[in-house]
Amino acid sequence: MTHKFPFPKLVNWRETRETLHAYSKVLGAVRAAFAPEQPRGQHVSLRLYTAGLTTTPVPHPDHPQVTFSISLDLLNHYVLLSSSDGSVQQFRMSEGWSASQLGEELLGKLAKLGVHGKVEKGKYESDEPRRYALDAAERYFTALSHMGRLLEQFRGGLPGEKDPVQFWPHGFDLAFVLLGSKQVKTMEGESPSQITFGFSPDDPGQPTPYIYATPFPFEEDVTHKKLPDGAVWHTAIWQGALLPYPEVAEKEDGEKRVLDFLQAAYQLEKSLI
Repeated sequence: MTHKFPFPKLVNWRETRETLHAYSKVLGAVRAAFAPEQPRGQHVSLRLYTAGLTTTPVPHPDHPQVTFSISLDLLNHYVLLSSSDGSVQQFRMSEGWSASQLGEELLGKLAKLGVHGKVEKGKYESDEPRRYALDAAERYFTALSHMGRLLEQFRGGLPGEKDPVQFWPHGFDLAFVLLGSKQVKTMEGESPSQITFGFSPDDPGQPTPYIYATPFPFEEDVTHKKLPDGAVWHTAIWQGALLPYPEVAEKEDGEKRVLDFLQAAYQLEKSLI
């Protein structure tokens, strides 16, 4: 399916969104179990690829020269399990499997490849049947892939240390972190100051998809500064700048609006880190 605009409207897709969220948690749990630990939890994230989301190659625990990956192919609508020895397994996402069923199928196939290990099933377990609409998934992937491209472009122009653009299964958002120069005291000890820039399909505190820039630490004074038209300061549940997705959906200048927002938010928030 092709779309006239890089950011199609995301409407009537709640069931598909919840299915993709549930399935992405399965992939994240498997990657977390077998991928080498990385800073700031990067070993639990997924990455964008040409057709959807993937774990990227994960080393076989007993044969490091062999790798496997699991992907959500949102263009052909399969969950794909492939390994570097040439084997490929696929499952249709329209089958309606629960997250628990998908997890069991994948773990069973991995076991046949000799991949054994403790996967935290509690991260994804749910017996609720899932519904999946092909057109809704394709609209979402169109938006997600274009947003990923813009985040990469914006990230490339920023100074300082930055994490990769990653997809986080728990929050179901695509984001990257710009690290600051300060150490901030927290309940757990100290954490580096940072700004997270990302795209979220929605959450309990925000009923529409949105682009965001959330600084840590946050200071209330920043909310007195003016954001680009359509953007707002958000302070409930999380704190930062927010651009509602309807401000860019089916707009000729949608990409420019995203980049202008990200740049403006960075200029306003960079002094905090």
